[in-house]
Amino acid sequence: MRKRATAPIGLLVVGAVLGGCTGTSGVNTQTLDPISSTASSPSSTEASPSQTPASQSPSPAGPSATSGTDSGLSVDESADRAAVESQWVKSWDVYLEIARTPAADREALAATVAVDPTKTNMLSDAAKFDTQGLETYGSLGHRISWPQPINGGTTALIDDCQDRSQSGAIKTATGDKVTVGVARDHYQGSLVKGDDGVWRVEQVYYLKDEPC
Repeated sequence: MRKRATAPIGLLVVGAVLGGCTGTSGVNTQTLDPISSTASSPSSTEASPSQTPASQSPSPAGPSATSGTDSGLSVDESADRAAVESQWVKSWDVYLEIARTPAADREALAATVAVDPTKTNMLSDAAKFDTQGLETYGSLGHRISWPQPINGGTTALIDDCQDRSQSGAIKTATGDKVTVGVARDHYQGSLVKGDDGVWRVEQVYYLKDEPC
């Protein structure tokens, strides 16, 4: 298996949402982190979230071309993929919103889309943004594919070539842009289905050496 970065879906994965160059925030894969390829983010000079060891993605080497809307899928598989994709996209919307959310409301918001370790990382990262006087702006584009079928299981793997070119970090006090993202950044997420039937993100992998 190829090594992938385990990227917390937190705001301090500011390189992820924010960026275009390098930084040192987030978690490492070998010598690079999710922020490092995705942001000229303040993380390199202002942010320093906790580092975690490199992780391996549970997926095969690369995504298939199969999408959730392809013909030939069973009704159940199509429904599961649609639900997983919806929650995955929503998790990144939360990612962009959580630093602008009152601290007392953040855990409940994060819990709608994530479980640990991603949920804890997200909350920690949002708190660090507070201390740096930063917020995120903009929106993300998603190009979804499926490394493997869900097959009625309670875990799923989703592949996302993200367009971050309309997002970044701003200074809260002035609204001045600090970073801007790139058009193609490669991420993969593992999601789990809860007892309530809702899919939530458990891990995010930054596919450092796999362009999309």
